[in-house]
Amino acid sequence: MKKSLSLIMLSLLATGCTQTYVAKLAPQSHFDYPNSNVYPLGHVQGQASKTSFFVPPDKSSSLEYEAITKAIEQSPSADMLINTLHFMDITQVLVLPIYTVTYRVEGTAARMKAGTKVLK
Repeated sequence: MKKSLSLIMLSLLATGCTQTYVAKLAPQSHFDYPNSNVYPLGHVQGQASKTSFFVPPDKSSSLEYEAITKAIEQSPSADMLINTLHFMDITQVLVLPIYTVTYRVEGTAARMKAGTKVLK
């Protein structure tokens, strides 16, 4: 009886829900120079999380920057991301007031080579 009661309590503490939002679609993560060539390197993704109690944490720009940086680090010669999708997942544990915000970025890593394009 004690085992089943503790399993029920554990399952109640572990239940929660996650909501996913598309935060934005972005053509590029960094500025590219007007006379530069941009070369795609492959698909990458990165994420950053923040947890708080009682109220959901704010999606700050530092969370977005950390996710973008982690995605760029996956490709050694990448300077920027192009054609990116930004997602925000909010997870809440139902019994305890614990909230986690996860910011995810998916896109194509790219390398920029400045000064090689002929300007007209």
